[in-house]
Amino acid sequence: MFKTMIEGASLPLIIADSNGRIIFVNKCLENFVGYARTEFLQGSLRDLCASYEQNRYIFSCLHDIKKTTEVDIDLYRTKDTICTANVSFTPFDYRQKPHLFIIIRDVTERRTREAKIREDEERYRRLVAERDMLKDQLHRSSKVAFMGELAAGIAHEINNPLGIILGFVQDILEEIPADDPLFESIKIIEKETARCVEVVKSLLDFARLKPTDKISVDIVELLEGSIVLLTPRIKQNKVRIKRIFGEKLPLVKLDPQLIQQVFLNVMINAIQAMPDSGVLTFSISLICRKKLKKSGDWIRLSISDTGNGISEKTLHRVFDPFFTTKGSKGTGLGLSVCQRIMEDHKGKIEIENQKETGTICNLYFPIKN
Repeated sequence: MFKTMIEGASLPLIIADSNGRIIFVNKCLENFVGYARTEFLQGSLRDLCASYEQNRYIFSCLHDIKKTTEVDIDLYRTKDTICTANVSFTPFDYRQKPHLFIIIRDVTERRTREAKIREDEERYRRLVAERDMLKDQLHRSSKVAFMGELAAGIAHEINNPLGIILGFVQDILEEIPADDPLFESIKIIEKETARCVEVVKSLLDFARLKPTDKISVDIVELLEGSIVLLTPRIKQNKVRIKRIFGEKLPLVKLDPQLIQQVFLNVMINAIQAMPDSGVLTFSISLICRKKLKKSGDWIRLSISDTGNGISEKTLHRVFDPFFTTKGSKGTGLGLSVCQRIMEDHKGKIEIENQKETGTICNLYFPIKN
């Protein structure tokens, strides 16, 4: 009666010993594999598996199975066709020896559907991420457009009067002696007026970047020249320079003046973050980044400092126009200008906190631009 029940079952069934030797199979398994049971009786369970599945761990520990265990294994559906099967191993004793009752379910279509669902979910997540990125870019572009209109409107209305005020203040300072009671007050007026002029200049730079004039440039040479320009600040803050340069890099087409502006801005931020000494590290390497959602090779320049870093709450805002963590000492336009310059060069700029201390700025330059 037991044999009749197994033979009539609609699922492929196998009885094997604890070594995986097949003792009995039902008719459904014959239909499943496409050849007579006499061809695999007394053979091994491994013989039913695809060649790359025959060394699965479960086949080396069949004798240790103490309760029903299920695994997905690729089996030969016929001698030329492979399917994914859910194989259930249930231990039992027969004549005081351990055996296994094995049920096979073809789950190929189900696994294919699940894989398709996972693929669709991943595609959806990528689309949502891309949508959010485009929304951020649109929001930033709207800000840029607004700032451009604002800058054009205030340039003549503010810049010219500021220049006149600054000129008269400097004339007054030349006329009065340094011990005059008003001298220090007028010096403050000069300093604050000059700061206003710098804010307007930064605003104009942000709103109306000049067209790029690209030439083939050695990034290392351009970087070294930028470091030289900041040597006084580097010495003043007792900052040590560390260089990690890899293999020889190809020339890159870029506007050296604009990219040097990016280098200087990032380095000044890093030096200001280390007022009482620190290490400023420059690392340059060739990479291929799928994360950039663009194919091809890139040069990555990493500029890292050992300052206090940026709080996680404000890290995502560092490229927002007029956002600054320096109080009255900053305009909040430096990194916004850097981002626009990098985008005009089809590159990318990223700011992140380091694991231990300080901040790292990664600049990515496409080799083919």
